[in-house]
Amino acid sequence: MRFEILGPLQVVDEAGVVRLVTAPRQRVLLAALLLQMNQPVPVEKLAEMVWDGAPPARAVATMRAYVMRLRHALGPDAAERVITRNPGYLIQLDTSELDVQRFETLCQNAGAAIRARAWTETSATARRALCLWRGAPLVDIPAQTLRDQWVPRLEQLRLQTIERRIEADLHLGCHDQLVPDLRDLTDRHPLREHFHTQLMQALVGCGQRAEALVAYRQARQVLVDELGIEPGPELRRLQEQILAGDA
Repeated sequence: MRFEILGPLQVVDEAGVVRLVTAPRQRVLLAALLLQMNQPVPVEKLAEMVWDGAPPARAVATMRAYVMRLRHALGPDAAERVITRNPGYLIQLDTSELDVQRFETLCQNAGAAIRARAWTETSATARRALCLWRGAPLVDIPAQTLRDQWVPRLEQLRLQTIERRIEADLHLGCHDQLVPDLRDLTDRHPLREHFHTQLMQALVGCGQRAEALVAYRQARQVLVDELGIEPGPELRRLQEQILAGDA
């Protein structure tokens, strides 16, 4: 079976049939269990997530009905994975069945590969991780409490993995292909200095030193305007190297 929450929630059974969980609170319940797979989640904690921080007086009793309905929606193959276990409920999965678990494992493997300076392995592993990302995590789960708890860390891990993939591809000499991607990334994440550094490196690798210095000035302007700070040492050092003809 496959359970996917890196994008819209999706459950695919062993026959390849997509099982629809349409009720909003049942979707929250399933997402909360998936994000803590194989661990009992207390009923009170589940209620906080299902009612987004404002559970009603009879929330604990109502949760039993929601769990029953969720099992029905999942179908017989997946329903038996949702287990009642004190002090609440858990969903029992293999790590390969949840996209978040596969994503985190691949990101860790990409980190190990880049520390070993295994550039081809880093690039391939990071790409495999990023291909699991179908959209914003929990995008269709109506629970801000749940998103606040989990999404920032996953987004940060994704950006770190993009940086590792680009660093590996820079070492592999893919400068021309990287410039358009990095221009887009610096537009979407203007305060993330390492993307600016990588853009400058890609431009230098293409022989465009003047463009790299323009990219530095643009990055500096954003940092000064938005945060009131000068670029960090990595960006400044690269600018100095380019000016000295030493990049």
